[in-house]
Amino acid sequence: MNAVKHPIKRSFVFFLVPDFTMIAFATALDPLRSANRMLGYEAYSWRLASIDGKPVRASNGVECAVNTSLEEERKKMAGPDRPNMAIVCSGVNVERYQNKSAFAWLREEYNRGVAVGGLCTGAHILAAAGLLSNKRCAIHWENLPGFSEAFPKANVFADLFEIDQNIYTCAGGTAALDMMLKLIGDDFDESLVNRVCEQVLTDRVRSPTDRQRLPLRARLGVQNSKVLTIIELMEAN
Repeated sequence: MNAVKHPIKRSFVFFLVPDFTMIAFATALDPLRSANRMLGYEAYSWRLASIDGKPVRASNGVECAVNTSLEEERKKMAGPDRPNMAIVCSGVNVERYQNKSAFAWLREEYNRGVAVGGLCTGAHILAAAGLLSNKRCAIHWENLPGFSEAFPKANVFADLFEIDQNIYTCAGGTAALDMMLKLIGDDFDESLVNRVCEQVLTDRVRSPTDRQRLPLRARLGVQNSKVLTIIELMEAN
């Protein structure tokens, strides 16, 4: 008798940090909802967490209710409700919201085989928790210089997203959409990714190494290639 093949199911905890970036959070979450709709079953489930279980205000001023606290999450670690993936959602002023309890929770989840991720400046919190030493990661271009200085052991890149084994990081904004579409494609196939793309009105999945910023030519309106080369060198340093 052939064994019954169980459908893929993956659960997430989105850990919301004050001043988190709403666009990155929304574009990470909604592809999962769309995938469930296309599949006809709940392949992806999620819950929202904060340090104390209280609502968290995003950087745009919208307050978001959560389902659980980190203390409650830690109680679930050894049981069937343990997530498959824990994602840190942060944004501006990430340095203000360093929390030893959150660091410990992330380390414990990772050590138990849970994948961890960071949206926008979430890599900063993962690095502060000691999880990014010798790991490839991505962070928003505005935060990259300070991050590189603060965490020299992390291999940070100005990419849209990076996946290094069980660690997922993205630069924020709509890059979260590309990272989650990559995850969905790895779980299922390109056909499902294409259907989700049509639902969220995007015409392609960008690769991790696509640029974060507009090309200088478009950003500055400069056409002289020599001038552009000089500006690129200045920005790189």
